Amino acid sequence: MIDNKKFYFERLDTHFWKDKSIQDCNFILFDSNHDTLYKHDGLTSGYEIKDFNEDGFEDIQLNYLFNDPGVDDLLLYDTNNTNFKPVKNFDNFPSAIKIKGSDYYYSYHRSGCADANWDSDLFYIQNFECFKIGNISGRGCIGEERNGIIISKIKDDKKNELEYIKREAEYYEDKWEFIENYWKKNYKKFIPN
Repeated sequence: MIDNKKFYFERLDTHFWKDKSIQDCNFILFDSNHDTLYKHDGLTSGYEIKDFNEDGFEDIQLNYLFNDPGVDDLLLYDTNNTNFKPVKNFDNFPSAIKIKGSDYYYSYHRSGCADANWDSDLFYIQNFECFKIGNISGRGCIGEERNGIIISKIKDDKKNELEYIKREAEYYEDKWEFIENYWKKNYKKFIPN
């Protein structure tokens, strides 16, 4: 029960359904009248119910069935319509983590070379859509034009490099701590005017 309203979630084994409209989906959200509120087309490895945006209401995070971990869809609870609404472009921000005490999030994804190249994007959610405002790009693969960490501000999908930290070509063992600490300390520098 969310906001005094009952919802039902089902992960489906699609070949058992006779209703052709539900055959190609793997997750369905119903209301208490068993009316379909949302269908996820494609396979999921499951879902998690949690207060993703920390607004006091439970949300639904759907996990894709991929080799790359952390790629998800997000349904935020819409208090105006007392329903769940999908967040546009959320699947572009894998393994998203909320920065405590803010309305900003950062993601992480591999960018090649057995995870020696990687990216972390800073973003926010507004009106059920994600907006990217920053990027940390780790380049540890041999043969890169520049090895190291490149930090950029994003405006209108254009990168403006702010900082370059030179490093040798290698797998950066400290990347997780670097990403977390950098975004926590510096996210305000990236907030649009």
